[in-house]
Amino acid sequence: MVTRLPTIRSGRPDDLARLGPVFEQAGFGGRLAKVVEFARARLDGEVVVAEAHGELVGVAAGAVFRGTGWVGGVAVVPAHRRIGLGGALTQAIVEFLEASGVATVLLHATALGRPVYERLGFVPETPYRTLSGPTMPRGPREGPVRAGQAADLEAVLALDLAATGEDRRRLLTALWPTGGLVAVPDGRPLGYHLASPWRTGGATIAADPGTGLALLDAVRAAAGEEVAISVPTANAAAVDALEAAGFSEVYRTIRMYRGPRVPWDPAALFGAHSLFWG
Repeated sequence: MVTRLPTIRSGRPDDLARLGPVFEQAGFGGRLAKVVEFARARLDGEVVVAEAHGELVGVAAGAVFRGTGWVGGVAVVPAHRRIGLGGALTQAIVEFLEASGVATVLLHATALGRPVYERLGFVPETPYRTLSGPTMPRGPREGPVRAGQAADLEAVLALDLAATGEDRRRLLTALWPTGGLVAVPDGRPLGYHLASPWRTGGATIAADPGTGLALLDAVRAAAGEEVAISVPTANAAAVDALEAAGFSEVYRTIRMYRGPRVPWDPAALFGAHSLFWG
């Protein structure tokens, strides 16, 4: 039984190459290693690791937007659990984010992690459901949804800010227009989808339910047999439509925050880009 807390420090470049097995041992996919690397490289973020006897046994990461920041990728290998390591890793990232000028820190918690985050001052807000279901046959795109273009970016940023209450320009600029879609039912963008390089689904945001559901249909026209989409339970239109299409719940998380509450609109979120940064 491990009783002494391992050393927690900023991850070095060689550490990042060793994170895949840590995430796999902790019960997450090794792809999370690429997600946290992106957060550090492109989102002004940080990655901290826990080291014991030369082995990496835990990790946590942070991403910085303007005024808000996210904690994600918190993982501890089984042999080093129940000694407060997850909380210590999270605290290290919170300190980094607040030192970076972040006023509100956000994260998604599992039921297991929620008590840890509540002890650190996080307040539960809105549950999210990750639903998995069948894709649709791919064919010529019809209706109001078309491929995103570079010229759409400013409109997409405005839609994103109105829905999330966050300035996520760093994220959208880094990935747009690769995999981007826009919905233009009346000739102007009223919704967008931004695919994730690391998972199926991705960010889907719309100004009204009809536009959001049209985008979800476009997202389902994807390769493979299934697609996973994470939505706030407060968006009943999205949840009902996905369940009617044969989607079922894979897991559930809850969005939590520390600091001033962010004014956002969960009914406008038809899919999260990542459960790391919403």
